[in-house]
Amino acid sequence: MTTQDKQAVAEQAIRWLLRQQEGLTRAEQDAFQHWLQTPAHRAEYQDLSGLWQQTAAIPADAVNHLRPVPVRRRVWRPLAYGCALLMLAAVLWLPLHGEFAAPVYTASWQTGRGEMRTVDLPDGSKVSLDAGTQLAVRYYPGRREVEMPQGQAFFQVAHNPQQPFEVFSGPSRVTVVGTEFSVRYLPHTMSGDGTDVAVSSGAVRVGPRGRWQNGWWRAMQHLHLPQASAHLAVLHASERATGDAEGRLIARTTLPADSIAAWRDDRIVLDNTRLDMALAEFARYGDVSIKPGSSVVAALRVSGSFDTDRAGSFAKSLPLVLPVKIKTDKNQLTIVSSAAERKNN
Repeated sequence: MTTQDKQAVAEQAIRWLLRQQEGLTRAEQDAFQHWLQTPAHRAEYQDLSGLWQQTAAIPADAVNHLRPVPVRRRVWRPLAYGCALLMLAAVLWLPLHGEFAAPVYTASWQTGRGEMRTVDLPDGSKVSLDAGTQLAVRYYPGRREVEMPQGQAFFQVAHNPQQPFEVFSGPSRVTVVGTEFSVRYLPHTMSGDGTDVAVSSGAVRVGPRGRWQNGWWRAMQHLHLPQASAHLAVLHASERATGDAEGRLIARTTLPADSIAAWRDDRIVLDNTRLDMALAEFARYGDVSIKPGSSVVAALRVSGSFDTDRAGSFAKSLPLVLPVKIKTDKNQLTIVSSAAERKNN
């Protein structure tokens, strides 16, 4: 499908959705069903209608500030949504130019357990890969793309406003022009199930991965709707955003610059982290021969900065900060509750 074809399908989907809100005649309904029989048409319409349903759930009070003159509520809401769709079309169609062009540069890397590496990209950008990271880079004439299915990486992006730099990781898309930032996507670990982004310098935009979804919430942000903040955020230096498995932003915090991508200095930074998740993080860099003895112990929380290759020292220090003891049984180290141990004795 050419760029022109893709743009035409997007335009048709918007037109059909707007017509649906007004009501279709019998003949129009038949024409619409015929149009949907093409898989590309159906997929485009489903994406758009899903976003429309999300917007339909926006309370009326959230869009009241947009009204230029008093109008009846039942008239205003369709008008607001229609305007949003038009803005969405503008946001989406411009980036479509050159979307299907062949890449001018491609490369991929993968690091194993405990392995880290830094690679130089042809535009002067640099990427540092942490252990257990998969990464693929594709440069096009008008954009630079990175796909990171898993792992964490630190990006130092060369400034080029004519060629935006985007990182696709898990359910999220990170867009920059020139900056330094880290991206982590390791589901079921101490960072949760979504994508974690932290900015060292410059600014990045974090939002949903899909083109429709990303463009839609950019349009909603332009309309100053508060719901957009759960889906899209612009982060500046020393800011961090954490998403969930669906790509919604669930936390936005500030953090010291020296804690961003601390793994580059062979450090693990724990911030009120579950003990079992902390041990799993150490296991990304080497063997960990110690385990929690119960679910209660596993749920204890720990904070601090530790060497990635010193899981043993970390474990042995736990009795100093937590109500636990280290028990040895047949060369297996187990972390047990001090209270439970006293009770058993």
